[in-house]
Amino acid sequence: MLALIIQSAVVFAQVLATTGNPAADSLVIQGRSLVDSGYVEWKKEEMLHGYALLQRAAVLAPENRYVEYYVYYAGYRLMTYGMVTRQNDLYEEFAHQAESGSAALARSCPDWSEPKTLLAAIYGIEIAHSWINAPTLGPKNNALAEEAIAIDSANPRAYMILGISKLNTPSIFGGSLDKAVELFQKSVSLFESARMKPASNLEPSWGYVDALTWLGIAYEKQGLYKQALAQYRKTLAADPNYSRARYVLIPEVEKKIELLNKK
Repeated sequence: MLALIIQSAVVFAQVLATTGNPAADSLVIQGRSLVDSGYVEWKKEEMLHGYALLQRAAVLAPENRYVEYYVYYAGYRLMTYGMVTRQNDLYEEFAHQAESGSAALARSCPDWSEPKTLLAAIYGIEIAHSWINAPTLGPKNNALAEEAIAIDSANPRAYMILGISKLNTPSIFGGSLDKAVELFQKSVSLFESARMKPASNLEPSWGYVDALTWLGIAYEKQGLYKQALAQYRKTLAADPNYSRARYVLIPEVEKKIELLNKK
């Protein structure tokens, strides 16, 4: 009974720690929602609107680690959009801020796995933007993801980011398609178990659709097209607005399956 009371008190304290400024927290919830929906629907203006709300939250609660985290998270999504769409000005606008900010947050919160995971993800995009960054940022990307897992072995985003690294790194430098699949499967499993548990309003929860997508991509690279198709369809079940799955990934893998069936 006493243990239950203590546990409840700790949980209550954690909830209070994330809602010290209700107005700021409300802006964070709205902002991250717009960033997430804008990303899956590939709508830059929606992501920018979310980023603006998060900036307002940062003014109201400048020392709130969750507010800081989501500002850099929004920058990560926007720099990714800028890289993919070849809007280099947009990429440059957010890349440095997202990297330096999340690095500072990781240093100030060494026992929190999320900033390390986010920084690893940002390094991954910087490598994708320019492969010249791979020799310096690749090892940092791996080390941060592994550190995040060591801090919190139930963080699904950390397994996903490490999986992306394993998928895109040549085998001679430690990459492994089979290991990537294993890590993506672990990530998806953790996401799906976490979705059944109550979480703080401001606790990071992004990445489930990303993990499903990456698992599908890895299956494709293994030649397992039907398994890949099942994953892509699962992403649409998780988020029916996910435009990349609906208009790119699913049609492309369906064509591959059709060609195989004709042989």
